Amino acid sequence: MQWDKVKNVLIVILLAVNLFLMFNFGAKMWQDYQRGEELTADLRTLTQKYGMQLDDAFELPKDKVLPTLSIDRSRTDEEKVAQAMLGEEAERTEQEDGTVQFQSADGKVEWHADGTVQAECTTGQDAPADAADALRLARQLLSGWGLQAEDESMHADGLTVTMTGTVAGQPVHNRVLTLRFDEEGGVTLSGLWSFGTPYTTVRGSGVSCNAADALLEFASRAQDVQRIDTMTAGYRIEVDSNRRLQLTPTWKIGTDSGEYLVDCAKKTIVDQEN
Repeated sequence: MQWDKVKNVLIVILLAVNLFLMFNFGAKMWQDYQRGEELTADLRTLTQKYGMQLDDAFELPKDKVLPTLSIDRSRTDEEKVAQAMLGEEAERTEQEDGTVQFQSADGKVEWHADGTVQAECTTGQDAPADAADALRLARQLLSGWGLQAEDESMHADGLTVTMTGTVAGQPVHNRVLTLRFDEEGGVTLSGLWSFGTPYTTVRGSGVSCNAADALLEFASRAQDVQRIDTMTAGYRIEVDSNRRLQLTPTWKIGTDSGEYLVDCAKKTIVDQEN
């Protein structure tokens, strides 16, 4: 009988502890929500001083820390793609700057040291009739060429199809391939791509991607922008001082005048050459 009373007391204590923890968790979530709303309201006021406004649906992303990564150029994968596009008889030529060219009767492919690719070839099929047909053919060709990505996403605009995908679970904002179909059954491929798994060579806690700081720096420097719509943390591919490919933590900011990249560490707008 006495043991039953002890069990009942323990159950009551456990319930009280759980309720206390749930209350504290709920209160913390509410405080975080309020702070987020206040910060967004302050940012709306500050960006207006620079002649910009945040879209009504704009949501300030959470801050995050991303490591700087390296990724090796894979000449083997580049060659496999070229041979899949042009045939195994394609002739290979390498230039002093690291550019590798492949050419056959079916077309040509050119890979650069910074990961950019330019190619044109025949598809062996009729030209796509519309955007849906172009998207279907693009999926078939890219898969056959060995150009696939994590969380792959494709978008068709007429007879032009773009493909993006994540690396290490994060978006890489300038890693994009574009296919343009012509009416004669040909296709051109252009963009920036990488192969393999990235790795880190730098010890440290990574780069802090502070959304509010980057947004205000962008608002103070950007020109011809009236509305900021979205903001996404991720990476961009660039060549480091040793001419190796590097994944640098970068914000992508979508606006009414296009998309901009902002370096997470430097808070500067990146000049997009690709």
